[in-house]
Amino acid sequence: MRIDFTITGSFTVPDGTEALPGLANQFRLPSGEIISVHPIIEKASNLTADDHRDLSYTEAERLGVALSLYDRDCELVSED
Repeated sequence: MRIDFTITGSFTVPDGTEALPGLANQFRLPSGEIISVHPIIEKASNLTADDHRDLSYTEAERLGVALSLYDRDCELVSED
């Protein structure tokens, strides 16, 4: 079975943040640190547990889950 999903959203960054050329999802903050936008799949131990965390590719494979999280499209927009 395949599950299709779409995640959209936005966040603000400090003035001087730069999009990294050729990379659809990475941005350099004025501090030099890099932030990335990645879709994630979370895992919890059961329905009522408060232990959600990102599911890694390796763990997903062990669970029989094939992650295909390649499509990302981000745009640095001015707030003028």
